[in-house]
Amino acid sequence: MENCDFKGILKKIIVCSLIVATVSVNFIGCDNKKSQEGVFTTKWENFYEGDNIVFYYELEKDPNLQKLKAKYDLDEVVKDSADELDKALNIMNWINHKMEFNKGSISTKEDAISILKQAENNSSFSDREFSIVFSQCASSLGLYVRKGEFRIKESQHNDKNPYYKVCEVWSSKYGKWVMLDVAGNTYMESEGKPLSAIELLNKGLDNVNTKGVKNIEKYVKKMKPYMYTYTIEIDNNIHGIPKSNSFVTYVPKGIMPEICIEGGLIRPTIFVNRDVVFNKPPTTAKKQSENKDKIPTLILSKKTSEDNKKDNEIILYGAAFKDSGMLKGFYISINNNEWMEINNYFTIPLKEGENNIRLSLDKKNVIREVNLKYVAD
Repeated sequence: MENCDFKGILKKIIVCSLIVATVSVNFIGCDNKKSQEGVFTTKWENFYEGDNIVFYYELEKDPNLQKLKAKYDLDEVVKDSADELDKALNIMNWINHKMEFNKGSISTKEDAISILKQAENNSSFSDREFSIVFSQCASSLGLYVRKGEFRIKESQHNDKNPYYKVCEVWSSKYGKWVMLDVAGNTYMESEGKPLSAIELLNKGLDNVNTKGVKNIEKYVKKMKPYMYTYTIEIDNNIHGIPKSNSFVTYVPKGIMPEICIEGGLIRPTIFVNRDVVFNKPPTTAKKQSENKDKIPTLILSKKTSEDNKKDNEIILYGAAFKDSGMLKGFYISINNNEWMEINNYFTIPLKEGENNIRLSLDKKNVIREVNLKYVAD
């Protein structure tokens, strides 16, 4: 009788194990299937090589920034600062005494005063809010600041933590942009010199000196997944009429740009694999370079979802960028079809499988070409 019970129990264990194994395989299969869905870049002969991008920064004289500076007596925060970087570090430290960091926090606040007011209620904030507060506080004190974003690989399949927001401040002392992880209250050095975001991306976290972090090993492990690409906004203003809705993304050489992020298409983005644009001083960025761009560059972004007629249909907006503006009068060929004359913008309904986009100025010479593979769910 005991032997029969044992056999019965054993049989149940085996059956349960088989069920668990089957379910596990199904889940793995689902994950693999999901990772194969989306929009993938298979060819990208479309990197911008020029330096004619005009950037816009928040200026100290803005009334909203003056109100912020007065409300929190920010002059007192930086009164003993030796230079721009020293000011930035003091502001960053002050913010970390005002705000608590939690990567998963969600806030709808879009400006420093609103965020700092919310912080009085012991709310926690993500790196996004930390970067906004720093950018506005530092700008109110006359510093040039830009907000940046490190992004993980294949972020279209990860909608939880696909990016990490940081800031960069211009340092006249070092003649360069310096990256600050405001939420982490840290910055990086190499050979005694502070690093920009691009320098950090190219050197790697293992090869730099991380300042002010107690557990560097834990910090590096947390941040490494984000060290894939780096994006900055062309227009860094929060208040006022937007001057640009576009972004610039640095992609290290040998890496293919990703135009599908968090399950959706990117905002209008110019991709580069050289750091020349990222190194431009803010004082000269307001003027276009005397050297004109040799050829235009394609910019792609997603058309609004309400315009899509089918659930699985993805429609792209396209434009051509040249000399810090949108080009008028060029030709586009989709999937090797006849050349279409474009005055301003064009749309592309992506078909399942490979999609080819070519740009020409004379309907003969192809000067830009992109291949996108669309795999529907």
